[in-house]
Amino acid sequence: MILRTSWVYGVHGANFVHTMLRIGKEKSRIGVVADQFGSPTAAADLAATVLLLAERIRNKASFPWGTYHYCGLGVTTWYAFAAAIFKHAVAFGYPYHPEVFPISTAQYPTPAHRPAYSALDCTKIFRNIGIQPIPWQERLSKVLKEILSPS
Repeated sequence: MILRTSWVYGVHGANFVHTMLRIGKEKSRIGVVADQFGSPTAAADLAATVLLLAERIRNKASFPWGTYHYCGLGVTTWYAFAAAIFKHAVAFGYPYHPEVFPISTAQYPTPAHRPAYSALDCTKIFRNIGIQPIPWQERLSKVLKEILSPS
């Protein structure tokens, strides 16, 4: 079985959410690519999906082998994802309010080529295995709460 995913972020490690929060402390204006589309995926949701698949395989559940997609439900741009991060972060006491503005991929050159559209269709994993992706906005709020709320 192959499980494909996209735009993974979480409470721990280096990822887009942590990068935006860090840059938000440093800059009052942030240009973010607005012409690349994808589906943000919470690492905890991806881990839960992998564990569920492993359990079903261990218990010899019957479903077709192959390539499956799992990512957060919904499609967005890096720009809209960044804007959502700051919008939700305020609810958990994040004190910075940078202006997020859209830029093109050409305005943000990187060594690695990024596809303009990397959203994945998760219909197969739902249809064959019953795993329903969770809206990325819902999980973003929970991840930000865990990152920003005092322990």
